[in-house]
Amino acid sequence: MSTTNIVVPAHALHPAVTHGPTRRVLSTAGLPARHDLIRFRPLAESRVVPVSGLLSEGADPERLHPHIAELLLIGHLRCEGDDAQGVVLDGATGRVFSMDLFEDEPALIEVVPLAPSLGSLCRFLACADDLRCLGGRFATLAGRTGPGVVAEASSLLTSVFTDEDWGDDGWGSAGPPSTWDHALPAFWRIVALIRPLALVAGPGSGLRLDLPPDLLDTEFGAQEMVRTAPAGLPVALAHEPTRRFLTETGLPKVESMFTLWRDSSLFRTLAESGAGETGPEGRTGVPGPGPGTGAPGSAGDGIDERLPHDAKHLVCLGGLIHDLEVLIDGRTGLVSHRFYGEDTTTPLNADISTLAFTLWMYSQEQRLNDEHDFTRDFHDQLADAMTEALASVDPVACLPSAGEDDYHYWPEVFHDEAGGVL
Repeated sequence: MSTTNIVVPAHALHPAVTHGPTRRVLSTAGLPARHDLIRFRPLAESRVVPVSGLLSEGADPERLHPHIAELLLIGHLRCEGDDAQGVVLDGATGRVFSMDLFEDEPALIEVVPLAPSLGSLCRFLACADDLRCLGGRFATLAGRTGPGVVAEASSLLTSVFTDEDWGDDGWGSAGPPSTWDHALPAFWRIVALIRPLALVAGPGSGLRLDLPPDLLDTEFGAQEMVRTAPAGLPVALAHEPTRRFLTETGLPKVESMFTLWRDSSLFRTLAESGAGETGPEGRTGVPGPGPGTGAPGSAGDGIDERLPHDAKHLVCLGGLIHDLEVLIDGRTGLVSHRFYGEDTTTPLNADISTLAFTLWMYSQEQRLNDEHDFTRDFHDQLADAMTEALASVDPVACLPSAGEDDYHYWPEVFHDEAGGVL
């Protein structure tokens, strides 16, 4: 959110900006100087240049699409606080696009529609801010939670984007909106569909979140939920809110990012598991491995099993797809992970409720991405939206990195495009 705007005097505008309404926006109201979604640094630093001027020395500008060659770089989309794809302006029509720049391969450069005008873009950014703070048209959502509120927020924000006049002219190489796969560009669909997911649950009593009844049953199927009777929970799991959650709400056994142990490994303390009392059947979701078979952490597998100093308080819950074991601190309810055989743990989620929320949110994202293909052009922005939604309900899961070796699982895997998690 910005409290100041970048205003460019009319006489200082790039000569290619001939579109009257665009000139008025830039020279009067201006564009936000700071925003989490887009930064307009080229405008602020008077470095607006056409795309043809961004190519590497030796690259042939003739290989650029003629429409793209004359577009002006005015800013960048953001990813993890850094500049990502370019934001480019058609100075003759006022249309705004995003662009992946291939300096050495101009023939590969394509643009994706972003906004019908700079005025529209400013309104879109302002409404995204209103959603974040539940202000403006979203004020009626304050204090309300649940799937219905998520749907209402998404509908309100989507209407802001679709109610603008996108027109059919001036889109150049991107073609008119009537030919697009979706009426709304994927960048704004991510904002409208992913960011409101955090509104599904409010603060809990003893846990970070109070998930709506049947939220997980509806998402994963009642037959896929595992609830444990109080007598089936270990004495080491003394944190009463966690015990209640596992008994009343439960966790899904559906294997995705997280796999719930399905054998005697479930709810053993790490000290018991490290002693190799029984084999970890089902730990990797494949039934059968027992002691000495090479399954992670099993007795006789050759791993030098080093245990954390508080292993007797750490209760085994399941595993993540990146060979990490998920543990609950029986005293506090903190959910952590560790690499098999390592004697250190790293916080994963604040507690069992936010772990469950993360699994629900990820399942939602997978279904939405199948429909909307967010990752085709905006993987980084999808990862940012997932991280922001999670951080808003679970600050432990998304703590700022304290250095290169400070590994926070969810933000890391969301942003790992090569890993294909999203």
